[in-house]
Amino acid sequence: MTTPLTFGVELEFLAATNHVNNKDPHPSHPGRIYFPQPQNRLIPDSEQRARLHEALYLALHAAGLPMGDLPIFDYKTWFVTDDLTIYPPHRNAPCNSPVYRWHSAEVISPALYFAPEALTQIRVACAIISTRFRTAATSTTGLHVHVGDGNNGFNHSTVRNLIALLWGFEPQLQTLYPHHRRTQTWCMPLRADTTYSWEHPRWSISSLLEDLFSPRLGTVEALVREFQVCGGDRSAVEFSNLDDPMVTVKQTIEFRAHPGTLDGDEVVMWVKTVVGLVQWARDADSNQLMSLMAYAEAGNNEFGVTSLLEKLELHEQAEFYRGRLYPLGPAGADAGREYEIQDFARPRADVLETFGIGEDGVATRSNWEEDLIFDPFS
Repeated sequence: MTTPLTFGVELEFLAATNHVNNKDPHPSHPGRIYFPQPQNRLIPDSEQRARLHEALYLALHAAGLPMGDLPIFDYKTWFVTDDLTIYPPHRNAPCNSPVYRWHSAEVISPALYFAPEALTQIRVACAIISTRFRTAATSTTGLHVHVGDGNNGFNHSTVRNLIALLWGFEPQLQTLYPHHRRTQTWCMPLRADTTYSWEHPRWSISSLLEDLFSPRLGTVEALVREFQVCGGDRSAVEFSNLDDPMVTVKQTIEFRAHPGTLDGDEVVMWVKTVVGLVQWARDADSNQLMSLMAYAEAGNNEFGVTSLLEKLELHEQAEFYRGRLYPLGPAGADAGREYEIQDFARPRADVLETFGIGEDGVATRSNWEEDLIFDPFS
């Protein structure tokens, strides 16, 4: 019996703050914008950001999520940090106001075993952030999901199968997220910016498969080097943690292409999707891979992403994304328009109520067992 895969998420967003002497421009929103001087604050890169980060930490802790006594990144607790590559909302966006000062934040989950109960932690974290604060996931934010195989690490056939799947059906998978996530330097497409794509500009599906099954790419290390980003900063799917001498714990594959969001339903479905892709790659034999790759030649028009997900038996995911797909091709004239009309992330008091978290944000019961957390140091 195979053990469940493990995963972790990174939620990038901005939160609004305001000076106590300024009038609240959105008084109907339940999220706070005033942050008094803390007694013990996180290491600040600015006074206001430090107050915000501590407030996030305390809010997640009050909701019953596993938090350390001190904000230490140990893969076993939720962690609040910063990301200075994130920029504020569009100046005309409904969520914005001249009196707001926006601060970036990144909330990182523990390493969790992939199970329904673990996914509820993600829902609660998103609901706490979007309800207790005034937040927005702008065009410079992303949702990153790390997928691992516990302490086992991924073997060669899993990595090979996954690369074939991701490369062969990259156009289909790109319809799951907007155009700007297909061109950013932090999530470059495999076909556009990897060592393999640069060295094999005339590749075909058959030549790709021939190379993937060749002795030259017969180790995980060789696959990682061949399919690492070449000109940008990161790939849409990063394999570098599998062959990094500085990484002794985080043996994961990182999916980076999804736009930032604090919608718990969207986050959970993306986790289910990428874990499903890795699970298929782990379980498939070479005959199953070859059968699937025959559809890669058909192209997106004849074999779209929902057909792919159905073929992989990811039926829930196929149904979720069926009416949410983005077109391929060059960006249209209205590309990015959604960020000009962006509102705050939607408060989800209903989710908090389901898990016994009151209007004050305090959990009235315990919702999770410790065995949901994968300890990479054990």
